[in-house]
Amino acid sequence: MGWYDISQICLNGHVITDRAKSSPEFMKKYCTKCGEATITSCQHCDTPILGDYQVEGITAISLSKPKAPGFCHECGHPYPWTLRKINIAKELGDELDNLSKEDQDKFKSTLDDLVTDNPRTELAVIRFKKIMSKVGKDSYEAIKSILVDIVSETVRKSIFGN
Repeated sequence: MGWYDISQICLNGHVITDRAKSSPEFMKKYCTKCGEATITSCQHCDTPILGDYQVEGITAISLSKPKAPGFCHECGHPYPWTLRKINIAKELGDELDNLSKEDQDKFKSTLDDLVTDNPRTELAVIRFKKIMSKVGKDSYEAIKSILVDIVSETVRKSIFGN
C-alpha cells in the first residue's frame, strides 16, 4: 500500500513540488515563476492537495511535470487557479466585440460546464464551438490558452483537437 504526498502549488497554478511532505526542502513560500503565494491545502476545507503517490521501497522517475488539479478531491471546490482562469475567461468574453450580448452571456454561462464533466458538458462543447466560430483568431487563441489547462482531456480534444 502507498500514500499520497502533498503538493505545493501557487495561487496561479504553478506546481512548486508534489512531494512537500517527503521533501520539504523543495517548498517555497512564493512562486519563482509569478511571485504568488503558495498553498498546500484547499482554502475551502483545509484538506491537503494530493501530491505524488508514494510506495515504500519503490522510486519512480518521471520526466513529466505534475499538473495542478482543478478541484479539491475532498469538498469538490475549485482551487484558486481554476477559479481565476474561469473568471479571466468570463472577463475576456465581455471583450469579444464581434459577439452579441446574448452570445457573450452564453459564452460565460458555458464555461462552468466546460471545466467539469457533467450531463451539460456536451451541450457546452457545442455552444462553445458555435460561439468561437464568430470570433477572430487572436481571441480564439487567447481563450484557448486560458482554458486548455482547466478543461477535462475529453473536452480539450473535442474543442481544440490533439
